[in-house]
Amino acid sequence: MKYIVVGLGNFGSTLAARLTTMGHEVFGVDSRFEVVDQLKNKITHAISLDTSKANSYNSLPIKEVDIVVIAIGEDVGASIITTALMKQFSAKQIIARAISPVHHTVLESIGIETIFNPEEIAAEMFAKQLEMKGIVESFDLSDNCSIIELQVPERYIGRELSTVDFEQKYDLKLIAIKHFEEKKNFLGMKTQKATVETKLKAEHIFTTADILVMMGELRNFESMIGKDIRD
Repeated sequence: MKYIVVGLGNFGSTLAARLTTMGHEVFGVDSRFEVVDQLKNKITHAISLDTSKANSYNSLPIKEVDIVVIAIGEDVGASIITTALMKQFSAKQIIARAISPVHHTVLESIGIETIFNPEEIAAEMFAKQLEMKGIVESFDLSDNCSIIELQVPERYIGRELSTVDFEQKYDLKLIAIKHFEEKKNFLGMKTQKATVETKLKAEHIFTTADILVMMGELRNFESMIGKDIRD
């Protein structure tokens, strides 16, 4: 996929670099030349221009990219103007960062449907990691149901899948088992590529390299992960 990431601060630069290592084509944009210069070898395209000015948009392949991410942080005015201009220039999909409730409301009022706050997302994720050891990633489907990626609890290492019934014991559904392999992307940069097994074999033996992708209620994850004694 092709992305434009506008605003290359801590969050924007990390996002742009991560998308690049995942194999996507990324156009990273920031008005600060020194920031762009530092990132030119980390993302596919690093461009210095002021996105609050309409005449800057002739330099961007807006209609060719799949998603535009407005990652501008502190400058709310620049964020709103940039978002409005991206809509005016017919961006296919815009995802915008909001840093306050008012900012969020303004973005909604100009028709942006996907709005995020990275600090809130990071804080929620970190809180789960602090509360439950082994959490890698999580996604909330509802208030009482989540999909969580977690390291295999130590008591299950070396055991066959057929000997562990997560649904009966904890009311948790094992959806897949995930692994990471080191590969190179089209820029020759090393990256961790995920492989996911969805057709689970009863004879699979759990190892420390496995990441369990599971679905269920948070309290049931707490029950499983917090259990220190071996079954």
